[in-house]
Amino acid sequence: MTTPPPPFRPAPTRVGLGVRVPGNFKKTDRHLQPVRGLLPLVVAFCFCTQSQPIPAAAQPPAAAAPPTVAGPNQHILIRIPEGTRTIGAPGHPTNPRRTVHLAAYQLADAETTNRQFAAFIAATAYRTDAQRRGKAHIFFYGKPEWTWVETEGAYWRFPRGPEGPDALTSLPDHPVTCLSAADAAAYCRWAGGRLPTQAEWETAARAGASTLYPWGADFRPSLANSWTLPTHATRVRQSDGWEFTAPVRHFPPNAWGFYDVIGNVFEFTSDLPPFIRQKPLQPLTSARGGSWWCSPNSCKAFNLIDNGTMPLHGSLPNQGFRIAFTPP
Repeated sequence: MTTPPPPFRPAPTRVGLGVRVPGNFKKTDRHLQPVRGLLPLVVAFCFCTQSQPIPAAAQPPAAAAPPTVAGPNQHILIRIPEGTRTIGAPGHPTNPRRTVHLAAYQLADAETTNRQFAAFIAATAYRTDAQRRGKAHIFFYGKPEWTWVETEGAYWRFPRGPEGPDALTSLPDHPVTCLSAADAAAYCRWAGGRLPTQAEWETAARAGASTLYPWGADFRPSLANSWTLPTHATRVRQSDGWEFTAPVRHFPPNAWGFYDVIGNVFEFTSDLPPFIRQKPLQPLTSARGGSWWCSPNSCKAFNLIDNGTMPLHGSLPNQGFRIAFTPP
Protein backbone atom coordinates (compact mmCIF):
# COMPACT_ATOMS: atom_id res chain seq x y z
CA MET A 1 0.00 0.00 0.00
CA THR A 2 1.35 3.40 -0.89
CA THR A 3 1.58 5.81 2.01
CA PRO A 4 -0.47 8.92 1.16
CA PRO A 5 0.97 12.42 1.51
CA PRO A 6 0.52 14.29 4.79
CA PRO A 7 -2.87 16.03 4.81
CA PHE A 8 -1.66 19.36 6.12
CA ARG A 9 1.12 21.74 5.32
CA PRO A 10 2.21 24.43 7.77
CA ALA A 11 2.01 27.96 6.51
CA PRO A 12 5.51 29.43 6.10
CA THR A 13 6.84 31.26 9.10
CA ARG A 14 10.09 32.06 10.78
CA VAL A 15 11.90 29.67 13.07
CA GLY A 16 11.30 30.06 16.76
CA LEU A 17 7.69 31.29 16.76
CA GLY A 18 6.23 28.16 18.30
CA VAL A 19 4.56 26.79 15.16
CA ARG A 20 3.98 23.05 15.28
CA VAL A 21 5.02 21.42 12.02
CA PRO A 22 3.12 18.26 11.14
CA GLY A 23 5.00 15.07 10.44
CA ASN A 24 4.22 12.36 7.91
CA PHE A 25 1.78 9.51 7.78
CA LYS A 26 2.90 6.41 9.60
CA LYS A 27 1.43 3.18 8.36
CA THR A 28 0.04 0.84 11.01
CA ASP A 29 -2.44 -1.82 9.93
CA ARG A 30 -4.65 -1.78 6.86
CA HIS A 31 -7.47 -0.05 8.75
CA LEU A 32 -5.77 2.72 10.68
CA GLN A 33 -3.10 5.20 9.71
CA PRO A 34 -2.40 7.92 12.27
CA VAL A 35 -1.44 11.23 10.79
CA ARG A 36 0.54 13.84 12.65
CA GLY A 37 -0.89 17.28 12.16
CA LEU A 38 -4.09 19.28 12.01
CA LEU A 39 -4.90 22.40 10.15
CA PRO A 40 -1.48 24.05 10.15
CA LEU A 41 -1.20 26.89 12.52
CA VAL A 42 0.38 30.23 12.00
CA VAL A 43 0.94 31.62 15.46
CA ALA A 44 3.25 34.47 14.61
CA PHE A 45 3.84 37.38 16.93
CA CYS A 46 6.05 39.93 15.28
CA PHE A 47 6.53 42.59 17.94
CA CYS A 48 5.44 40.70 21.03
CA THR A 49 5.91 37.43 22.85
CA GLN A 50 3.75 34.36 22.37
CA SER A 51 1.82 35.12 25.55
CA GLN A 52 0.62 38.44 24.16
CA PRO A 53 -2.31 38.98 21.79
CA ILE A 54 -1.62 39.57 18.12
CA PRO A 55 -2.14 43.20 17.10
CA ALA A 56 -5.51 43.13 15.39
CA ALA A 57 -6.85 45.17 12.54
CA ALA A 58 -8.74 48.29 13.48
CA GLN A 59 -12.32 48.50 12.24
CA PRO A 60 -14.92 51.22 12.57
CA PRO A 61 -17.51 50.22 15.18
CA ALA A 62 -20.75 48.86 13.82
CA ALA A 63 -23.67 51.20 14.40
CA ALA A 64 -26.09 48.28 14.30
CA ALA A 65 -26.17 44.66 13.26
CA PRO A 66 -26.65 44.26 9.49
CA PRO A 67 -30.06 43.11 8.24
CA THR A 68 -30.85 39.42 7.82
CA VAL A 69 -32.72 37.66 5.04
CA ALA A 70 -34.03 34.12 4.62
CA GLY A 71 -31.82 32.10 2.29
CA PRO A 72 -32.17 28.72 0.59
CA ASN A 73 -32.26 25.48 2.56
CA GLN A 74 -33.13 27.27 5.80
CA HIS A 75 -29.98 29.40 5.89
CA ILE A 76 -30.26 32.77 7.63
CA LEU A 77 -28.15 35.28 5.74
CA ILE A 78 -26.60 38.51 7.00
CA ARG A 79 -25.88 41.20 4.42
CA ILE A 80 -22.53 42.95 4.66
CA PRO A 81 -22.52 46.26 2.75
CA GLU A 82 -19.88 47.25 0.25
CA GLY A 83 -16.92 48.98 1.83
CA THR A 84 -13.21 49.18 2.53
CA ARG A 85 -11.98 47.02 5.40
CA THR A 86 -8.70 46.55 7.21
CA ILE A 87 -7.81 42.94 7.98
CA GLY A 88 -4.81 40.95 9.17
CA ALA A 89 -2.12 41.85 11.69
CA PRO A 90 1.23 43.65 11.38
CA GLY A 91 4.06 41.25 10.60
CA HIS A 92 1.88 38.15 10.32
CA PRO A 93 3.51 35.85 7.70
CA THR A 94 0.27 34.74 6.03
CA ASN A 95 -2.24 37.35 7.15
CA PRO A 96 -0.45 40.73 7.09
CA ARG A 97 -2.23 43.98 7.85
CA ARG A 98 -3.82 45.22 4.63
CA THR A 99 -6.79 47.15 3.31
CA VAL A 100 -9.30 45.47 1.01
CA HIS A 101 -12.37 46.74 -0.79
CA LEU A 102 -15.28 44.31 -0.67
CA ALA A 103 -18.44 44.34 -2.71
CA ALA A 104 -21.65 43.70 -0.81
CA TYR A 105 -22.16 40.05 0.11
CA GLN A 106 -24.34 37.83 2.25
CA LEU A 107 -23.02 35.24 4.67
CA ALA A 108 -24.85 32.59 6.68
CA ASP A 109 -25.19 33.43 10.34
CA ALA A 110 -24.22 29.86 11.27
CA GLU A 111 -22.21 26.92 10.01
CA THR A 112 -23.94 24.47 7.66
CA THR A 113 -25.58 21.67 9.62
CA ASN A 114 -25.89 17.93 9.11
CA ARG A 115 -29.59 18.40 8.35
CA GLN A 116 -28.88 21.02 5.68
CA PHE A 117 -26.13 18.94 4.09
CA ALA A 118 -28.43 15.90 4.06
CA ALA A 119 -30.93 17.84 1.94
CA PHE A 120 -28.18 18.39 -0.63
CA ILE A 121 -27.29 14.69 -0.62
CA ALA A 122 -30.94 13.68 -1.00
CA ALA A 123 -31.42 16.05 -3.94
CA THR A 124 -28.23 15.20 -5.82
CA ALA A 125 -27.00 11.76 -4.65
CA TYR A 126 -23.60 13.43 -4.23
CA ARG A 127 -20.80 11.32 -2.75
CA THR A 128 -18.22 13.13 -0.68
CA ASP A 129 -14.47 12.68 -1.04
CA ALA A 130 -14.41 10.57 2.13
CA GLN A 131 -17.17 8.33 0.76
CA ARG A 132 -15.31 7.84 -2.52
CA ARG A 133 -12.12 7.00 -0.62
CA GLY A 134 -14.02 4.84 1.86
CA LYS A 135 -12.30 6.48 4.84
CA ALA A 136 -11.45 9.73 6.61
CA HIS A 137 -9.19 10.87 9.43
CA ILE A 138 -10.91 11.02 12.82
CA PHE A 139 -10.08 11.64 16.47
CA PHE A 140 -9.34 9.05 19.14
CA TYR A 141 -8.50 9.68 22.78
CA GLY A 142 -5.10 8.59 24.06
CA LYS A 143 -3.17 9.25 20.87
CA PRO A 144 -0.18 11.60 20.81
CA GLU A 145 -1.06 15.23 20.27
CA TRP A 146 -1.69 16.12 16.62
CA THR A 147 -2.57 12.54 15.73
CA TRP A 148 -5.61 11.81 13.57
CA VAL A 149 -6.40 8.23 12.60
CA GLU A 150 -7.46 7.28 9.08
CA THR A 151 -10.48 5.06 9.65
CA GLU A 152 -12.49 3.03 7.16
CA GLY A 153 -16.18 3.89 7.05
CA ALA A 154 -15.78 7.42 8.43
CA TYR A 155 -17.53 10.19 6.48
CA TRP A 156 -19.98 13.04 7.16
CA ARG A 157 -22.74 10.74 8.50
CA PHE A 158 -20.26 8.96 10.81
CA PRO A 159 -17.56 11.50 11.69
CA ARG A 160 -16.45 9.38 14.67
CA GLY A 161 -16.23 6.23 12.60
CA PRO A 162 -18.78 3.55 11.68
CA GLU A 163 -19.25 2.59 15.34
CA GLY A 164 -20.01 6.17 16.36
CA PRO A 165 -23.34 8.00 16.26
CA ASP A 166 -25.13 8.82 13.03
CA ALA A 167 -24.63 12.57 12.73
CA LEU A 168 -27.84 13.09 10.79
CA THR A 169 -30.15 11.40 13.28
CA SER A 170 -28.21 12.18 16.49
CA LEU A 171 -26.68 15.58 15.68
CA PRO A 172 -28.91 17.18 13.03
CA ASP A 173 -28.24 20.75 14.21
CA HIS A 174 -24.49 20.32 14.65
CA PRO A 175 -22.14 21.49 11.89
CA VAL A 176 -21.49 18.93 9.19
CA THR A 177 -17.89 17.64 9.32
CA CYS A 178 -15.66 14.97 7.77
CA LEU A 179 -16.07 16.58 4.39
CA SER A 180 -13.58 18.34 2.16
CA ALA A 181 -13.47 21.89 0.86
CA ALA A 182 -14.40 20.45 -2.54
CA ASP A 183 -17.50 18.89 -0.98
CA ALA A 184 -18.36 22.19 0.70
CA ALA A 185 -18.02 24.04 -2.59
CA ALA A 186 -20.31 21.49 -4.27
CA TYR A 187 -22.98 22.13 -1.63
CA CYS A 188 -22.64 25.88 -2.09
CA ARG A 189 -23.07 25.59 -5.87
CA TRP A 190 -26.20 23.49 -5.38
CA ALA A 191 -27.66 26.13 -3.06
CA GLY A 192 -26.73 28.96 -5.43
CA GLY A 193 -23.92 30.29 -3.27
CA ARG A 194 -20.20 29.91 -2.73
CA LEU A 195 -17.57 29.74 -0.01
CA PRO A 196 -16.48 33.10 1.41
CA THR A 197 -13.09 34.59 0.71
CA GLN A 198 -10.53 35.08 3.47
CA ALA A 199 -11.32 38.81 3.55
CA GLU A 200 -15.08 38.23 3.63
CA TRP A 201 -14.78 35.69 6.42
CA GLU A 202 -12.56 37.90 8.56
CA THR A 203 -14.67 41.00 8.02
CA ALA A 204 -17.82 39.17 9.14
CA ALA A 205 -16.06 37.42 12.01
CA ARG A 206 -14.63 40.69 13.33
CA ALA A 207 -17.94 42.54 13.13
CA GLY A 208 -16.01 45.75 13.70
CA ALA A 209 -13.82 44.35 16.49
CA SER A 210 -10.17 45.35 16.71
CA THR A 211 -9.20 42.60 19.18
CA LEU A 212 -7.94 39.04 18.84
CA TYR A 213 -11.42 37.68 19.58
CA PRO A 214 -14.83 39.14 18.72
CA TRP A 215 -15.47 39.83 22.42
CA GLY A 216 -12.05 41.20 23.45
CA ALA A 217 -8.35 40.52 23.86
CA ASP A 218 -8.56 37.37 25.98
CA PHE A 219 -10.08 34.00 25.21
CA ARG A 220 -13.22 33.09 27.19
CA PRO A 221 -14.17 29.38 27.08
CA SER A 222 -17.80 30.14 27.81
CA LEU A 223 -18.12 32.02 24.52
CA ALA A 224 -16.84 29.40 22.06
CA ASN A 225 -16.61 25.64 21.65
CA SER A 226 -12.96 24.69 22.10
CA TRP A 227 -10.93 22.04 23.91
CA THR A 228 -10.79 23.15 27.53
CA LEU A 229 -8.52 20.37 28.83
CA PRO A 230 -4.69 20.42 28.94
CA THR A 231 -4.31 17.46 26.52
CA HIS A 232 -6.39 15.12 24.35
CA ALA A 233 -5.23 12.05 26.28
CA THR A 234 -8.23 11.17 28.43
CA ARG A 235 -11.99 11.44 28.18
CA VAL A 236 -13.06 13.98 30.80
CA ARG A 237 -16.07 16.30 30.72
CA GLN A 238 -15.31 19.58 28.95
CA SER A 239 -16.03 22.72 30.95
CA ASP A 240 -17.97 24.20 28.02
CA GLY A 241 -20.35 21.21 28.11
CA TRP A 242 -19.52 19.74 24.70
CA GLU A 243 -17.16 16.89 23.97
CA PHE A 244 -16.87 17.48 20.23
CA THR A 245 -19.07 19.72 18.07
CA ALA A 246 -21.88 21.78 19.59
CA PRO A 247 -25.19 22.72 17.96
CA VAL A 248 -24.90 25.81 15.79
CA ARG A 249 -26.14 29.01 17.49
CA HIS A 250 -25.50 27.51 20.93
CA PHE A 251 -22.82 30.03 21.90
CA PRO A 252 -23.42 33.80 21.76
CA PRO A 253 -23.01 35.49 18.35
CA ASN A 254 -20.66 38.36 17.57
CA ALA A 255 -21.86 41.94 17.24
CA TRP A 256 -23.24 41.37 13.74
CA GLY A 257 -25.07 38.16 14.61
CA PHE A 258 -22.60 35.55 13.32
CA TYR A 259 -22.34 32.41 15.47
CA ASP A 260 -19.29 30.20 16.05
CA VAL A 261 -16.75 32.31 14.17
CA ILE A 262 -14.41 31.11 16.91
CA GLY A 263 -14.33 27.38 17.62
CA ASN A 264 -16.77 24.55 16.86
CA VAL A 265 -15.35 23.80 13.39
CA PHE A 266 -12.74 25.31 11.11
CA GLU A 267 -14.53 27.02 8.22
CA PHE A 268 -13.31 26.60 4.66
CA THR A 269 -12.66 29.65 2.51
CA SER A 270 -12.52 29.92 -1.27
CA ASP A 271 -9.00 31.36 -1.52
CA LEU A 272 -5.58 30.85 0.02
CA PRO A 273 -3.81 33.16 2.48
CA PRO A 274 -1.40 35.75 1.08
CA PHE A 275 2.01 34.39 0.03
CA ILE A 276 0.75 30.79 -0.17
CA ARG A 277 1.09 29.35 -3.66
CA GLN A 278 -1.33 26.82 -5.08
CA LYS A 279 0.03 23.33 -5.80
CA PRO A 280 -1.20 21.94 -9.12
CA LEU A 281 -0.48 18.31 -8.20
CA GLN A 282 -2.12 18.57 -4.78
CA PRO A 283 -4.47 21.57 -4.71
CA LEU A 284 -4.73 23.37 -1.39
CA THR A 285 -7.55 25.01 0.51
CA SER A 286 -7.64 27.14 3.63
CA ALA A 287 -9.84 27.48 6.72
CA ARG A 288 -10.37 29.93 9.55
CA GLY A 289 -11.65 30.26 13.09
CA GLY A 290 -10.44 27.19 14.96
CA SER A 291 -12.46 24.22 16.18
CA TRP A 292 -13.62 22.10 19.09
CA TRP A 293 -10.21 20.37 19.02
CA CYS A 294 -8.22 23.57 19.57
CA SER A 295 -6.70 24.37 22.94
CA PRO A 296 -3.98 26.76 24.16
CA ASN A 297 -1.66 23.76 24.51
CA SER A 298 -2.09 22.55 20.93
CA CYS A 299 -3.90 24.31 18.11
CA LYS A 300 -3.83 28.04 18.80
CA ALA A 301 -5.61 29.15 15.63
CA PHE A 302 -8.98 29.77 17.26
CA ASN A 303 -8.90 33.53 16.78
CA LEU A 304 -9.60 36.22 14.18
CA ILE A 305 -6.07 36.29 12.73
CA ASP A 306 -4.53 32.89 12.10
CA ASN A 307 -5.08 30.69 9.07
CA GLY A 308 -3.67 27.53 7.52
CA THR A 309 -3.74 25.26 4.51
CA MET A 310 -4.54 21.65 3.74
CA PRO A 311 -5.29 19.56 0.63
CA LEU A 312 -8.51 20.47 -1.13
CA HIS A 313 -9.86 16.91 -0.84
CA GLY A 314 -8.83 16.20 2.78
CA SER A 315 -11.52 15.41 5.38
CA LEU A 316 -11.41 15.76 9.18
CA PRO A 317 -14.09 15.82 11.92
CA ASN A 318 -13.27 19.39 12.95
CA GLN A 319 -13.79 21.01 9.54
CA GLY A 320 -16.97 22.59 8.25
CA PHE A 321 -18.16 25.68 6.42
CA ARG A 322 -20.70 28.46 6.14
CA ILE A 323 -22.17 29.57 2.83
CA ALA A 324 -21.81 32.98 1.19
CA PHE A 325 -23.86 34.63 -1.55
CA THR A 326 -23.28 37.47 -3.97
CA PRO A 327 -26.51 39.50 -3.88
CA PRO A 328 -28.13 40.43 -7.20
